[in-house]
Amino acid sequence: MTNKGNDMPMNGETTPQPQYAGFLARGMAMGIDILLIHLLYFACLCATAAVLWVHSPHWLVLIPSLLFCLLLFLLTFPLFIAVYFLALHGWQGQTLGKMFMGLRVIRSDGGEVTPGIAFLRFIGFALSILPVGLGLFWSIIDREKCGWHDHVADTRVVLKVSS
Repeated sequence: MTNKGNDMPMNGETTPQPQYAGFLARGMAMGIDILLIHLLYFACLCATAAVLWVHSPHWLVLIPSLLFCLLLFLLTFPLFIAVYFLALHGWQGQTLGKMFMGLRVIRSDGGEVTPGIAFLRFIGFALSILPVGLGLFWSIIDREKCGWHDHVADTRVVLKVSS
């Protein structure tokens, strides 16, 4: 409960304002996510290739197996990326890169990110990167350090407060 006219709770303690994450911290988290996504996906492709090789160990099968894995990569990689970001943002409000950097995605009112908001944010992210990443660089000049995808989903990326 707060007093009318100020943002001070009735018990006299101030509510701390979230500290917004800057462009560099967010970029580092994205870099970590990109690296992890590629490593994890590469491991999945290697496992697929190994299974194909074990079932048909003849060397003539190797080239078609590799071509099949390449086709599989091209068809499923966008889905893999979407699942990574949607699942982690919708479940924890942070990806592995954000966890490592101590960042968290929250709603602008301070609430938790729901799977629906995570989906809206992901669609907004696709729009942010289309014009040469302009929507991402927007966070450099934005007062709350938001990219276009944050504005679309009404989210903020903040430094995670330890409890």
